[in-house]
Amino acid sequence: MGKEYSAGAIIYRQQNNKREFLIVQSIVNNNWGFSKGHIEAGESSQQAAQREVFEEVHLKPKFDFDFSTTTHYFIPNGNEKEVTLYLAFNSNGQVKIQKEEIKAFKWVDFNQAKKYLLGHGKMRMLKQANDYIDKL
Repeated sequence: MGKEYSAGAIIYRQQNNKREFLIVQSIVNNNWGFSKGHIEAGESSQQAAQREVFEEVHLKPKFDFDFSTTTHYFIPNGNEKEVTLYLAFNSNGQVKIQKEEIKAFKWVDFNQAKKYLLGHGKMRMLKQANDYIDKL
């Protein structure tokens, strides 16, 4: 059993005084989560997060690397997966999904997210990000 490392972002926007978060649905397992992917050799987790966000949803949001949250879980091949997410603000970019990996996307508020973000600590991570944004 090995360990795999991924990085990504909790992307949010403010519209009509309402905070919304971008969630994506994986083609592989239909799970909803955040834009993320494997960290490549020679790449920092911050660089991987920026690259993966651009590849998967074609956005270049403003990253806040002062915030990060990490979760660990086991994947079907028996490996442990460590996922680090950073916070990113999207002011006006339009989402364009990478059809090879992403089935769908939604902008949801915190309460709506509870219906989609199941398992692997995703809601805990979103709550940490939401609380951090409240203090900005």
